[in-house]
Amino acid sequence: MKKIFLATVTSFLVLLSACNNETSTTETTTGEDSGTMADDNMSGTASNNVVSKTGIALSSSQEVPVNNSTASGTADVSYNKDNRMLTYTVKWDGLTGEATMAHIHGTAPKGANAGVKHDLSKMLSKSMAGSFSDSVMVDGTNLKEDSLLAGFYYFNIHTAKNKGGEIRGQIEF
Repeated sequence: MKKIFLATVTSFLVLLSACNNETSTTETTTGEDSGTMADDNMSGTASNNVVSKTGIALSSSQEVPVNNSTASGTADVSYNKDNRMLTYTVKWDGLTGEATMAHIHGTAPKGANAGVKHDLSKMLSKSMAGSFSDSVMVDGTNLKEDSLLAGFYYFNIHTAKNKGGEIRGQIEF
């Protein structure tokens, strides 16, 4: 019985040793793959901390009150939760006159107006069509992350004919 037991234990240890060697090789391979996966996961983690949306519509129908402009626009936005930067590109076309001002307004849901939170007028080309790109820090005072992620800020482009805003687009992710 002792011989069977010793033979079994010896076989088990030899098998375990062989498995450990294979596992080590597999772990090394997995470790290499894992490193790649870790890199992917790191970028995945980073991308989990970045939310973005393209093609947010700017239109007169979103203005309060609605106006009869046929102008249109789009906004592409990206928010990085790690560095708290909101990056955007705003494009517009067909305004009733030259753009006079542009802002990020908030906090307000669709269908409600709010005050200016960030002036975009410095980047604005004073034309009936154009675009600009920039970034702003979501500082927790002027622009707040929870309100941004809840969709309570909007882009507004103003003209002389539509002083309160000709086209508007809610920033929603």
